[in-house]
Amino acid sequence: MPKILVVDDEADMRFAVRMLLERSGHEVLEADNGDAALAKIDEGVPDLVLLDMRLPGMDGIQILQKIREKQKDLPI
Repeated sequence: MPKILVVDDEADMRFAVRMLLERSGHEVLEADNGDAALAKIDEGVPDLVLLDMRLPGMDGIQILQKIREKQKDLPI
């Protein structure tokens, strides 16, 4: 089952995306900020990351750069 990490600071948006993806047979991980997203990736690399660009603290571009340092080929 493909594993997708959804990174968004809005809980309602994460919930909606989670429901859609789970109905399609995906395993969904969630993170509400950059640090949480990077920690989830360290726990186990997902197959795909859906990344919001506007986040508190680290924005989406900064998170993308940090992910690329660890996982060059991870689809985001």
